[in-house]
Amino acid sequence: MEDPQERAKQLATTAAEEFVRCNGLPTDTPDQFIFHGADLADEHFQDCVAHLKWVGECAVFERDEELIVQLGDYTMESLS
Repeated sequence: MEDPQERAKQLATTAAEEFVRCNGLPTDTPDQFIFHGADLADEHFQDCVAHLKWVGECAVFERDEELIVQLGDYTMESLS
């Protein structure tokens, strides 16, 4: 039987990724999305990005008054 904590973590990760994909402005780079303006102050957006960073599923770059979210595998295992 699957660990309930792992299941909850996976559900939160999926929801956070869907939020980024649905609400960010896609760029020419695959799996890259830009957020700016009021989006940056949105608490749900901040929670989603924080969760994705915590589980190693995104990298975040600041540019001017924008935040660029690059989805991908940024876990320690993938970087070694």
